Amino acid sequence: MTYEYKRVVKYYETDRMGIVHHSNYIRWFEEARVEFMREADLSYKTMEDEGIMIPVVSVDCRYKNPASFDDEITVYTKVRKYNGIVIELEYEVRRDSDAVVIVTGSSSHCFVDAKSFKPINLKRTRPDMHGKFAAITEDDR
Repeated sequence: MTYEYKRVVKYYETDRMGIVHHSNYIRWFEEARVEFMREADLSYKTMEDEGIMIPVVSVDCRYKNPASFDDEITVYTKVRKYNGIVIELEYEVRRDSDAVVIVTGSSSHCFVDAKSFKPINLKRTRPDMHGKFAAITEDDR
């Protein structure tokens, strides 16, 4: 399942050269991931309220082409891997006007107990959430 998150590049996201500053792409990945999970009935807020945190373990971004102020873009997001403890996502950002790939990237996260920050396995502790994550995962797990 690929989720499409649409947005417009804001002026404050650009640098002196008039292009999007590299740090903003990571923010867009997060925006898209949060909305993707909300759409799948796995809201970050609900999970955090129930004592589950999803910290970033790693993030990668590969820059292909620049984006500029007022560009309409789409962040395509999909779950690459999920095993109950770790979730990995892939991102591709395209400019809507010409479908040019701006950046590609990925992020890896683990599920942890909010109090202890120790990893938890959703398969065992939250089979309801596990089923929802499994349903949106690209591979056959």
